[in-house]
Amino acid sequence: MIDLGCFAAFPVHLDPLALTLRFGPGISTAPVTVRRLDEVRSLLRDPHATGPNHLYTIYMDIHPPGRVDALRSQGHVHSAPAATGVAYSEIYEFWHGRGLVYMQDRATPDVGDVIVVEAGPGDKVVIPPGWAHATVNVGDGPMAFGAVYALEARLLYEPLRKLQGTAHYVLADGTLEPNPRYRSVPEARRVLPHEIPEHGIGHGRPALAGELGLLELVSRPERYPAVWERLVAR
Repeated sequence: MIDLGCFAAFPVHLDPLALTLRFGPGISTAPVTVRRLDEVRSLLRDPHATGPNHLYTIYMDIHPPGRVDALRSQGHVHSAPAATGVAYSEIYEFWHGRGLVYMQDRATPDVGDVIVVEAGPGDKVVIPPGWAHATVNVGDGPMAFGAVYALEARLLYEPLRKLQGTAHYVLADGTLEPNPRYRSVPEARRVLPHEIPEHGIGHGRPALAGELGLLELVSRPERYPAVWERLVAR
């Protein structure tokens, strides 16, 4: 078992063989979901590819004592409340292994901007409102990460499924190959993991270790246009 607590801010261990997490006392989660190969074939570069049946395990609505959190993986875009029209954001917090967070500015056949961030334990990646995104394991072993987002947000998978995945496919060697189902695919920009000190977001600082009010960034994204402009600046 691998201890992830120093990055998660609550007691949690990874079983790298079973691809499961074990939580400390007092922590509850929604029923566990196992994502299997046949469920994601519509998003693959080669829908007939072979590989392990158990791809990853999802723990939703993780509730450490006195805290609220959620863990999620798979390409999607977030819903937007009717009152603001600004889609909810999300914070990815890496606990183990190495991952590549792929982000595109829209989930339509014409994409204007693509950003990829490679991250490891202690790193954070923040998803700008309206950006479709997916996370890919680019390490040699299992990857574990947490995702913090508003419970009101709906995770919409169908837009990327219609396009058979993101605007690029991430190949085994980490290179990107354009998805031919898109009309326009810009060259991806590679940036470093995110640091947003005014919201307690930085390397090695668990997202849930500070004031929960700082996480309003994900639940009230319309209040922070300057943050989003800074994250996607060229």
